[in-house]
Amino acid sequence: MSARASKSRREKPVELPADVRLTHPDRVIYREQGITKRDLALYYARVAEWILPHVAERPLSLVRCPEGVDHECFYQKHPPQGLPDSVTRIEVEESSGPDTYLVVHDLAGLLALIQFGALELHVWGARADKIERSDRLVFDFDPDASVPWKQVIAAALEMRELLAQLELTSFVKTTGGKGLHIVVPIDRRHDWKTVKSFCRAVATTLTQLRPDRYIATASKAARRGKIFVDYLRNDRGATAVAPYSTRARQGAPISWPLSWRELEQLAGPATITVQNVSEFLAGRRDPWRELPQIEQRLSAKILKLLKAV
Repeated sequence: MSARASKSRREKPVELPADVRLTHPDRVIYREQGITKRDLALYYARVAEWILPHVAERPLSLVRCPEGVDHECFYQKHPPQGLPDSVTRIEVEESSGPDTYLVVHDLAGLLALIQFGALELHVWGARADKIERSDRLVFDFDPDASVPWKQVIAAALEMRELLAQLELTSFVKTTGGKGLHIVVPIDRRHDWKTVKSFCRAVATTLTQLRPDRYIATASKAARRGKIFVDYLRNDRGATAVAPYSTRARQGAPISWPLSWRELEQLAGPATITVQNVSEFLAGRRDPWRELPQIEQRLSAKILKLLKAV
């Protein structure tokens, strides 16, 4: 894979900020790889400038494994007791009334979550200051176990082409599981209903083009031999695993952003892990560095797709 740098190009050593305190830093979080809590904190410090544009200022949900992946893990939407002030609490109106979510702003907040055993960071598709307007679309390509990896790559490339026809620039990352996420930045002007309807129309269009390969419904029975094009993450309160987030899975995989050229050379969906990440970081530029600056919207031409599908 082209992301691997030559051995002559080494990363600068990374240290944790002096004011960061980790309890039980030597606790093994990923037993098979011997990855400790401190190792995990160092990973996030290493990628801070890359991950923060995608997690800062957004409502977050967590997967926490305080004792490591071999012990109890749980999904947590609302802030645990004892988080420091580096993690902000915000009130979000829900159907049952207001509830509290957490937001980080910087590396200190990010490392506070690691201190509390967070192994996965899941983000809303909107920022906390304008929560009713999405700024990112996410298409989750979730293949049946029988689908070859090369076919998943081909699916992502087909989606990229479809979005390009709609004059939308898209980005790709692994999920750290078996699939891929296609992410589309958009201007913050559309409500959740419009965004979700558009994403459903795009997913449906792709399945109509290749009904033998894709399905846009969640039925597991109908998914055999196909790739589920999941658009349901594009709704108020729905989340997707953040770029550069670790996963609470054996092997310590990472949800890793790629260039489209890198995708075509990637050996598998969980190739990049905390253990080998240095090989993919040294001498590398962030392939998603331009994403936060892209300005594009769902134009009248694009929204016609909603009526056609």
